[in-house]
Amino acid sequence: MATLIETKNGKKVVLLNPAERGKRYSRELVNGVKHDGTPLTETEAAFRMGVLNERKTQAKIYNKQHGLKSKAKKRGN
Repeated sequence: MATLIETKNGKKVVLLNPAERGKRYSRELVNGVKHDGTPLTETEAAFRMGVLNERKTQAKIYNKQHGLKSKAKKRGN
């Protein structure tokens, strides 16, 4: 669940769990804009792609170690 905190200087920051962050990053990559409406730079897009790729890699490792088939393979059949 997302958590809203306020910093010492009064700025509000939203802390997301990994699943929420992945959904947000994928949505931003598809639309090409950040949640505040400003366009993504190439560097920001690359960072988001890296985060999503790492989550996918870690899921594959977990599934392999536990003898599970990934959800992507189940949907493909």
